[in-house]
Amino acid sequence: MVLVTHHLEEVPPGFTHAMLLRDGGVVAAGPITEVLTEEHLTTTFGLPLDVSENAGRYTATARR
Repeated sequence: MVLVTHHLEEVPPGFTHAMLLRDGGVVAAGPITEVLTEEHLTTTFGLPLDVSENAGRYTATARR
């Protein structure tokens, strides 16, 4: 299954891999725990983000 989204909250638990794209290029790809990081998501969205995970659900919020 392939899911395309701009919202981490929409990624259901159980997904094992992810790929982040920016301007047509791959920022990161691989196991979801290695890809959905603050560093990679900050680069992807171009603003500082905090990322949290709880029971397989991810959330990103703007860093203050």
